[in-house]
Parts: sequence; C-alpha cells; structure tokens
Amino acid sequence: MNPALALPMRFITKARSRTRTLSPDEIRVYLRSLYQSNIRRQFKLALHLILLTLVRKSELLFAKWVDVDLESGEWQIPAANSKTGKPHVVYLSTQAADLFRELKPLAGESQWVLPSRSSPAKPFAHNAMNQALASMTFPMEPFTIHDLRRTGSTLLHEKGFSSDVVEKSLNHTIGGVRGVYNKAEYSDQRREMLQFWANYVEALASERKVLLGRFGVA
Repeated sequence: MNPALALPMRFITKARSRTRTLSPDEIRVYLRSLYQSNIRRQFKLALHLILLTLVRKSELLFAKWVDVDLESGEWQIPAANSKTGKPHVVYLSTQAADLFRELKPLAGESQWVLPSRSSPAKPFAHNAMNQALASMTFPMEPFTIHDLRRTGSTLLHEKGFSSDVVEKSLNHTIGGVRGVYNKAEYSDQRREMLQFWANYVEALASERKVLLGRFGVA
C-alpha cells in the first residue's frame, strides 16, 4: 500500500507548493499555454508580469498607476503593500514595461493597474488570478503562482547571480548577522539581473538559442 494515500491532501499539496520549480522547458510551455488560453487579456499579462518581475501576487494586485514610472523603469511598492513592511522598488525590464503599457488602456480611468471588471474603483479580487490559472490546462505537473517566484530564484542562482541580489529582488528580508549589517540595495545589479531574466524568458518562449552562461542570452 502506498503510505502517501494515508496522508490528508492538504499536506501533499502543501509539500508540493514549497518545492515546485518550473524547468526552462516548462516556462516555455507555461507562456505558450497562457497566451493560447481563453482567459482575459489582463490575466495573461498579469501572470506573465509575475514571472518577469518575481513579485508576490498581492504586490501586483494592489499596484496603482501612480506608483509605476515607465520612463525610469521603476515600480514603487509602498510599505503598506509589502510583506516586509518596507517600501520596495521593482526595476522593470523592457519586456515588463511593455506589459504595463499594454495594461494601461485596459485599466481605463482606474487608479488600479488591475481593476475589477465589476467595479473599476477596486482591484482584482484576491483569488481572481488563482481562478484564472486553475481554469487552464497545462501539460505538466501542477504549480502555483508563487512557484513562479521560486522558479526565478532557482534559475538565477544557478546562473551565478549573488544570493543577496536575488533575495533583494524578491523583497525577502535577509536574516542573521548579514541582514543586520548589510543594508545595500543593489539597485544597479538588480536592474541588470531582471533584464537578463526577462531576456532569458523571452528567448525560451521564442525558442531562440539560450546559452547557459551568465549574461549569455543570444
């Protein structure tokens, strides 16, 4: 008898959500399936943006246009929307900025980047993106929106980027003594890394040759 059958499903699901990362091939399948699906365009762009920016779902849900500066390529996440309780800057790759530009007319006059269809004065419902993702069929093992962040972190570490730069981009609090003494923001490195990541993802989606060395997207 399989001992896993005796475990409640919530424990199996929880374990998967803490370990699941998408392979490069699965990233390609994810994006192609996403854009070939019948979900609303805003959902497609939002789920793509989370992969490119590596933000938390809630950080994008509560994003306002006043905090997005496409000229400077910076998206300010205020402390109230940040899990760490501190402001956070997301440096936008050219691809991420283009997704925001496409979202702008779709938002109409709403202050929200992702306004609710029923009430533009409110953002997407908390579970809206989860439901959109669940409505699609992917020819791969199940994954969650949060797993996109883990995927980016894993692959960027594998490509030799500094752990501090990756963690700062994910808006994680660095623990221990290093967290106490290291107050660096790594702005230039984060901007460079997120552009590398967007180029890498774009190359996967278009099946252009992707070299494994750092800064090696052809």
